[in-house]
Amino acid sequence: MILLRHGKAASTGLCYGQSDPELAELPGTLAARLKASTKNANPVFSSPAPRCLDLAQTLASPLEVTIASALQELNFGEWEGKAWDDVERSLIDQWAKAPLDFAPPGGESGRDLFRRVERWWHETQPPKTCLIVAHAGSIRALFAIIEGTTFDHTWQRPIPYAQPIYID
Repeated sequence: MILLRHGKAASTGLCYGQSDPELAELPGTLAARLKASTKNANPVFSSPAPRCLDLAQTLASPLEVTIASALQELNFGEWEGKAWDDVERSLIDQWAKAPLDFAPPGGESGRDLFRRVERWWHETQPPKTCLIVAHAGSIRALFAIIEGTTFDHTWQRPIPYAQPIYID
């Protein structure tokens, strides 16, 4: 199984959970670099976010990509697309105190994200030969499920941009 996070955003300092920022590197360029390391992966699953789906479709070609909305990043609600500096400081402090249980206004909590990814995992039962192109949050949730640990244990795990993570 290969887990792959999308490419890095061109701008920093923005909250972009389910919104889609411009990328620093085009998906086609990333795919050219990653194609050899993902060529035997089948089936291919992807978040519907263009930053994931464009990369997944380029890597999977000529195979089809299965879009899994459960693999979307955390929904930051009213924070989506805002500069972090423009988010009310008291709300960020509340989030810092309970990062998995706090939901931004109109958004979802980390545990909400975990539950939707976990539901998808059990319904889909992806084979060990698959490629999953997603986001840091959903990949962290997948690690908790695969490793049989809690999301509390994996929610801060570093997930590099555009680097395949191989799971046996």
